[in-house]
Formats: sequence, C-alpha cells, structure tokens
Amino acid sequence: MDSLLVFGSKDEKLTGFLKKMGYNLISPGDQDLIPELVEKSMVDLILIDSRIETQAVDLCEFLRAQDSTKQVPIVFVSANREELAEIKSLGLPKLEFVAAPYSIGSVVSKIATQVRLRKMAGEDEGNASIGEVNARLRDLNQRFTKQLQEAQAIQLSLIPKVLPQDHRFDLAVAYQPLEQVGGDWYYAAFSPSNKLSVQIADVTGHGLSAAFICAMTKLALIAAERELPHELLRQMNMLMSTSLHSGTFVTAFSYLYDPASGHLDFARAGHPPGLLLDRAKGEVSQLKSDGFAFGFFAMSEYSHGQATLGINDVLMIYTDGLSEAQDRNGVSYGYQRPSDLLRDLDPGLSSAEMLSVLLEDFDSFRDGRLLKDDTTAIMLKRLA
Repeated sequence: MDSLLVFGSKDEKLTGFLKKMGYNLISPGDQDLIPELVEKSMVDLILIDSRIETQAVDLCEFLRAQDSTKQVPIVFVSANREELAEIKSLGLPKLEFVAAPYSIGSVVSKIATQVRLRKMAGEDEGNASIGEVNARLRDLNQRFTKQLQEAQAIQLSLIPKVLPQDHRFDLAVAYQPLEQVGGDWYYAAFSPSNKLSVQIADVTGHGLSAAFICAMTKLALIAAERELPHELLRQMNMLMSTSLHSGTFVTAFSYLYDPASGHLDFARAGHPPGLLLDRAKGEVSQLKSDGFAFGFFAMSEYSHGQATLGINDVLMIYTDGLSEAQDRNGVSYGYQRPSDLLRDLDPGLSSAEMLSVLLEDFDSFRDGRLLKDDTTAIMLKRLA
C-alpha cells in the first residue's frame, strides 16, 4: 500500500477519496511531532496544504533537508499566489503545485502520477535514490503479495470445501502447504457409479508455478472422464504432458472405493505407496503399482492395483513431504514409523483423530526441524 504524508489538509472529500483509492494516509496530530514522524515514516509522497499551522516555506525546506524525504515528491496546494511564487523560487526538486480552488480529480491524478514516476525512477538502479529504489521494491513486493494471495485463492478453490460423507466410511484430510501457495493438491468426490473417487498429487516446486500446475491437474481430472484409477491417470498424463515444461513433474495416487463391498481399485503415477491397515491381522501393507509421474512420457501406462477393506480397516495416502521429512540426525520419517503408528491406534478413533495423532508424532519426530515440502495426508476408514 502506498503511503502519503499529509500536512494541513482539511478537505475530507479529498482524504476520503484517497483512502478509497487505497492510499495509506499519515498525518501528524501535533506540529511538534513532525520531525519524529518524518524520521520514522517511509512514504511515497507528501501532500501539503498551505493552511497548515507551520510555515509552508519552512516545512518544504525542512523536508528537502532530511535524508528520508529528500527525494520524496511533494504536492503543494495553496490559494495564495505569493506563497506559491515564493516556494517556486526556492528551486526545490520534485515539487508539484496545485492552485486552489481545485478539483479532487486533478489532485488525485497528480498524486498518482508522481507516485508512479517515483517507482519508475526506482527501476533505474544506477541513477535512482535509495528512497526511489525502496519505493520500487515496495511496489514489487505488494504486487507479488497480491499475486500470491490470488494464487492461494485459486488453489483453495481447487480442493473440495466439503468431503464426501457416507455412513459406511469416514474420510478426513490434513493439508499443510509449506508456503502460502504449495505444490500439493487433492480431490475427493462420488463417481457416477456412487463410488468414492479420491486423488492426491504433488507438483515439483512451490509458489505461483505450482499453483498453475495444480490448476492444470484439476482440469485434466475433469477432462479425463475415466472412473478406474489406472485409466484416469493414463488420460490425465496424456492431457498434461505436452504442457509441462522440462523438469516439471506431477506425482499422483488415485483410488476408487466401493462402500458397498469395501473393494478398492488404485493406481500410482510415481507417488509414494498407500498404507493399508488390515485391522483383523494387525498388519499394514504398502499399496504399490507401476507408473511414471506425469510429464515423463505422454503415452505412459499405469498398472491396475486392487485391494479390499474390512470393517475398521484404514487406508492412508499422502505426499512425500511426510515420508521424506527428516529429524535432526538426517533420518527420514519413512514408511515404517507411520505404519507402526497406524497398527497401534485405537480402533475407535475417527479418521480425523487418527490424522491428529499422526501429525503429533510427525512433529515430535522432526523435533523442531523445519519442513522443506508441503505435507498432505488423506485417511479413509471403513465403518460398515
């Protein structure tokens, strides 16, 4: 947000319009505070109304003598022609004049022009002042922040707001992007045959490019129009491969679960194996199937995996941000530790409660070591 230092203006319509335009207005409540305010504030433009209690000429000279405001453009508003002439005679740089009475539009236009020129001057690093470079950097940071917020909104719109529900199963998700915009994506919905269709994907990288590819993944899922996971992944890969840049890949795990029978069809595209807890046997098996990540080969084939969930059996799929995270000794979280945790969990816990226990163990394992990747896990429990 661009900041304006305002002296003396009592025009509420003008200040109100400037606020609506998105400017942050800074105004000293007491003229004795002006030196301190000027020293501490980082502003993009100074607006002076000659009705200020301080002598306007002295104020302009003071502002141009301070390092923090030496190069900051000033817009000076006055109805006193003699005063305007006196200030013009000083030859102070970057000083624009507006004679009263004025139109609000003309003042706002002049302010916007001067702020923009200041930022453009910051692009010429060889000749720009520190203040101008800072203004340019601040502008770039604001744009980047806005782009991140927009990308985050887009990415959040790609994942389901509400998970499918059925009295025969319990589904829960834990989604922790490393940055504002991450490279993990997931989706869950009922298929045309009333089966539960779930996908999880991991895009190389983070930030805006990852958000864009996540959007591509969602579009490919919709366009693929396939129900069986191995056919779905094959079609999604064909649709995406020609658009993925060299070195950019997407791993994915897809399954189709039949709540009526507990039957599970699954397929992988270079993704970590699913973990399936057989409650009756007290065993956790890894669900593996062959297939390259999206982006390697346009005509990749994906093998068809199958399994069955019994009552209280649990299936967890996740991204490698979980399995590849390391503790302070460089040891990976891996597959065995979460497998042992799943096996020992109370059968009465819900999917959300199981994920909560898992993430607590995950945090304890890392012992404060920072994450280097997004972390997403999806837990499915058969209830009936």
